Amino acid sequence: MASSWYLRLALWALLAAGIIRAQPYKAEAIAEANRGLSQAKQQHYLSAIDAYRRALAIEPALPGLQLNLGLAYFKSGQFREAIGALSRADPSTQVSTLLAMSYVGLGENKEAAGRLKPLAAGQPGNTELSYLLAQCYLRSGQYKEAMDVFQGLLRHEPNSPAVHMLLGEAMDAEARTNEAILEFEAAAKLASSLPDVHFGLGYLYWKKQRYEDAGREFLQELKNDPKYPKALAYLGDVQMKTNHAADAQRSLMKALEIDKNLRIAHFDLGLLYAQAGHPESALNEFREAIRIDPSAYSAHYRLARLYQSMGRTEDAKAEFETVQRLHEKKEEEPLIKIGGSSDSSKQ
Repeated sequence: MASSWYLRLALWALLAAGIIRAQPYKAEAIAEANRGLSQAKQQHYLSAIDAYRRALAIEPALPGLQLNLGLAYFKSGQFREAIGALSRADPSTQVSTLLAMSYVGLGENKEAAGRLKPLAAGQPGNTELSYLLAQCYLRSGQYKEAMDVFQGLLRHEPNSPAVHMLLGEAMDAEARTNEAILEFEAAAKLASSLPDVHFGLGYLYWKKQRYEDAGREFLQELKNDPKYPKALAYLGDVQMKTNHAADAQRSLMKALEIDKNLRIAHFDLGLLYAQAGHPESALNEFREAIRIDPSAYSAHYRLARLYQSMGRTEDAKAEFETVQRLHEKKEEEPLIKIGGSSDSSKQ
């Protein structure tokens, strides 16, 4: 929703720029600027950039040129360059919005949120802008601010499943998992085929150890998308925890066929292999889990115990020392919130 809005905004800005006819600027600069505009309208943004830069070399003060150059950079995905050009453009709501969108494109969500906040305040009826602001708050760990915006959005759009989902994610990030479940349940009722809605709900059930409910939701997500690797991995984890080892192994291996970098799948396979008396296979899986996440406390501990059972005393000692270091660090530093996009616990 938000991405389509800012692309529409960018297109509007492009068309609104118009043909440059201002005088008394040099004719060759005007010709290059209009050549750039023509190329941009045909979506030939790199050619447009070259033309605009030639125009700037001739007439740096040509009106609207920095805006057009920034817009061409933005449309070509060169967000850092877009920021440079737009920062030199005459201030306007249009320029401010494109600057904010460029920071969104770079994934610099805290900076983007700071720039989007006054824009959203000035356009209270623009729900897409508010939605994007809330997303930036969420992705930058500003959970209270995100929830405030999402709750405002729900007052305007009570039947928006995407808003319910993101509000649930923000609540979960603040350890309000029961409330988060209610939001995801509402989203699932409104749009059962929405990508991620059943996985998200299943994940929240899984956190609360409601494994039967979690398994049902993971299976529903897989009906919508049979090749969803995280749904397969967490389904396998549920199957393992409910003593369906053969089913669990099939689900976990299928998940890894799609995505080899799922820590939970490697870890669970290691547990299954160890229980089945296949220590070498278990070692390989625990090592893979650690490769993906070197701070995976449980994987180091299981690997240490496995080395110990195999009589590999020195290897076991080294792993137990790593476990101790990680345990101390865990006590010193708070765990990453579940809702953040950088969260590895979902892997």
